[in-house]
Amino acid sequence: MAITEMALLHLSEGTTADDASLRSKLTKAKTVMQTYTGRTFYIMQQIEDPSFLYVIGEWESLDQHMNGFIPSADNQALLESLKDELAVDWLLHIDAPHTALPLPKTDAEKEKALKGELIYSIGRHFIKTGEKDKFQETFDANKKYPMEYVTEGSIGYGWRVDKEEHNEEFVLWGPWKSVDQHLGFAKTEGFAKYAKIRDHLDGADIKHAKIMDV
Repeated sequence: MAITEMALLHLSEGTTADDASLRSKLTKAKTVMQTYTGRTFYIMQQIEDPSFLYVIGEWESLDQHMNGFIPSADNQALLESLKDELAVDWLLHIDAPHTALPLPKTDAEKEKALKGELIYSIGRHFIKTGEKDKFQETFDANKKYPMEYVTEGSIGYGWRVDKEEHNEEFVLWGPWKSVDQHLGFAKTEGFAKYAKIRDHLDGADIKHAKIMDV
């Protein structure tokens, strides 16, 4: 099964996502990665802090990305061209293909996303040591509540495959009309039941992002 790459990039001071040179380089990077894998890649911009960008890609395996593409001359040339404009903040992979995530499935959905009418929540959930199974059980029992609340498709999720030591991480994606729509879930009766997953978390980092037209 294919895996999904998620990389957070931080723009250097003085660089913005509207910079024509940066956008040209990002377009080239996306093309190189898509050509290498034969799969779709997205560049997204974080809504909370627009100086952060995401690369969302799909790979045949962790080995293909980490040991095949990353050391390649093509990738090293991309990194060299972008070194003054951004840095990689973190990189992870989850055991879910793009088809299992709420990424655009049709041209109409992609058009909505490019217009900013469809955004995504990206939630990293850090599991308490030894409580992966309890978290999964609680999530499975209550995931119907966010699934019923979502109107723009379906939630998607996966476990991190390149976890650090024994630190389990679960990543949840959601499609939304707006950040406010997502935040509205916390005001529902279902959220109180869904929030039981917090009993098994050391913490969470939830952000929102929109697809960039590059």
